[in-house]
Amino acid sequence: MKNIKLLSLATLAFLSLAANAQVAIKTDAGDFKLTFKGRTHFDAAILGGDLGKTEAGNHMNAVQMNDTRFGFIASFDEKWSAKAEMCFANSGATFRDLYIGYKIDDKSSVQAGNFWMPFGYKVLGPAYRFVDNSSLDNTINGISRKIGVAYNYNTDPLKFTFGIFSDGSVDASKQTNKGYNIAAKAIFRPILDEHSVLHIGVAPLLTHTPNTVTFNTTASTPVKSVSLCSSSFNDDQQYNVFRGELEAIFISGKFYTEARYQHASINTPGDQNYKVGGFNLQAGFLLIGEQQNYNKANGYATNVSPKNLELTARYNHVAHNNGEDNEKITNDVTIGLNYAFNKYLMTKLNWSHGQLKDNDKANYNFVHLRFQFVF
Repeated sequence: MKNIKLLSLATLAFLSLAANAQVAIKTDAGDFKLTFKGRTHFDAAILGGDLGKTEAGNHMNAVQMNDTRFGFIASFDEKWSAKAEMCFANSGATFRDLYIGYKIDDKSSVQAGNFWMPFGYKVLGPAYRFVDNSSLDNTINGISRKIGVAYNYNTDPLKFTFGIFSDGSVDASKQTNKGYNIAAKAIFRPILDEHSVLHIGVAPLLTHTPNTVTFNTTASTPVKSVSLCSSSFNDDQQYNVFRGELEAIFISGKFYTEARYQHASINTPGDQNYKVGGFNLQAGFLLIGEQQNYNKANGYATNVSPKNLELTARYNHVAHNNGEDNEKITNDVTIGLNYAFNKYLMTKLNWSHGQLKDNDKANYNFVHLRFQFVF
């Protein structure tokens, strides 16, 4: 009862942040424009099940505002653009996006700096329609943003991205040997109009690194995570990690669905491969509203329009296998509601249930609540 009251009070308090504001500066000639952007998340979570009875689980019933970001997007001289974003979280501040771009023509552009590689969900925005990223993507794609350069080609039927990146981050300034990543993504869209989309994508990613490689599957909320299955490799080796991804998105009016397969393998000492893989299925249906949204430039289904209410569902399957016939499997399902008060304020409510299938089975239940304020 105490947790429910806390959740209710937090909900009412954050509603007061709803506002309509956006700050932009531009020249009279229109050759320079600077737009200030930011966001903050108000998160609350309650954990139950076997994990809720543990000491770690007891600390997961909480509310917080721990991801606030400020930055700007600039465009100038018709061809050039830039973005910088700072994240204030965990009592510290770090760079997120920090890059400059050049538009070659209406179809092609290049980008250099610190930004997402073309792989996985995380590039797609804040938790991509749910309160937290999928357990599959958190496991396979714990690679964050990287320093690099990328080429982009984008038309209605085809989008292609290729980039070469360091294996360090913009904050790892003291690290001398950062390794490298070679990443590419191709998207084919045989259907793309204002009502319907059929999107098929493939993305390979090769990482050569002297750094620690970790595959960690968690029962997570934005408040805290509990590891269910984790393996790390840091034996002063030069590791080669291959990640692959297949995805499909279909949108028709009120309905949206997405399927994704991800796989990763690493050559460990003794010539033994450690493999992690799984699949993700998710869907959304507008209870209020007429049309799901799709961003052609970035290649993903976006959040709902203002005053729209969406029912969502997601299923994840993740399997770890070190070649010794002791595969560890986690499954989880999430049901959610998304409502956009306006273009700046959105709320997401999720219920999640998951299970680790191992020698001793562990299950968990989450109730997640997020208010997402963006300007």
